[in-house]
Amino acid sequence: MKHQESIILENFRKHFHGFPKGRIIKSESPDFILKCGQKHAIGIELTRLEHSEYIINPASFASFIEHLHAAIRNKSEKLSNYRKNNLNAYWLIIHADSIVHKIPEFTERLRDSIPASGFDRVFLFALFEGEVWELHDSVWE
Repeated sequence: MKHQESIILENFRKHFHGFPKGRIIKSESPDFILKCGQKHAIGIELTRLEHSEYIINPASFASFIEHLHAAIRNKSEKLSNYRKNNLNAYWLIIHADSIVHKIPEFTERLRDSIPASGFDRVFLFALFEGEVWELHDSVWE
């Protein structure tokens, strides 16, 4: 499982151009720690959506959001354990093999639908498409 998570994180790193430079260390809680220098580290937790593939249209959008909320809620409940590492920030990367959407303004609708989680940044990542959506950034607040 850890090897698969490493591959997912490496693909995310390749497709998210804002990924900080640094050394990735495998961890358990959170899944990875990104050391960006001597005094800066980011905890990164990965979680998979309920289904591996999604085709999202106006009729299926609400169901997709429910799956996204469940993933966020599940990991948010564990955030206090991650914070015991005393890192500078905590990211959540939610992934599925494929996410195809046929909805105008998909990113904005996603962001408007995301509940507060406690994570500093929350991302949605479609592996096959190589697409990354940033759903939450604490800087926006």
